[in-house]
Amino acid sequence: MSLASNINNKRKSLKLSQEYVAEQLGVSRQAVSKWETNQSEPSTDNLIKLADLFDSDIKELVSPEQYVEEQKDVEIRIEGSQKDIKMQMAAVFGRILMLVSFLGYEGASSNQSDMGSMPLWYSQMWYGVLFLIGAVLTFVGSRDYFSRKSGSKKIIWLDLLFVFSYFLYGMLPFERSIKAFVTGLFGTVILIIKNIKFFIPIWRKPR
Repeated sequence: MSLASNINNKRKSLKLSQEYVAEQLGVSRQAVSKWETNQSEPSTDNLIKLADLFDSDIKELVSPEQYVEEQKDVEIRIEGSQKDIKMQMAAVFGRILMLVSFLGYEGASSNQSDMGSMPLWYSQMWYGVLFLIGAVLTFVGSRDYFSRKSGSKKIIWLDLLFVFSYFLYGMLPFERSIKAFVTGLFGTVILIIKNIKFFIPIWRKPR
């Protein structure tokens, strides 16, 4: 479609008269009529004023097809970025859930005498299910991360350190509460470093 047709269609869709448009732009009604009949074209300044009056982008008047394509591309990039954030949050939350359920499982197993009438298998199954949910979330989020060419593979080293936190619990020569605190703190620090160094840059990077 030509610029003339775009101006005419846009004006009519907003139910504006040529007189009103002319008054807002400080030109004659005949000038607006000539723009819409392709007898002349508005100056750059008037084109900017038209776009502002129509509450639209200049590209939408000059080349609406290209404008629509660009808008679709922007929407696709936004959807991609939103997906990235969801996947990475799933991976982070999954790792946290795995660590918390592991510490809960160890605490329940070593503190069986304080559980009263509740059977040990109940708490073990509960923490086991939480660990499994965390593992699934971690797998789904991590698979999405590694499927992206922009995802740095150096994150594997931090993942190995995070896995080491599970062994750290059994290696520490402290009482249960201190071991749980140190292990949880170690895993949390690793996750914070991973977010700052790897995940956040991926979220901000356009697809």
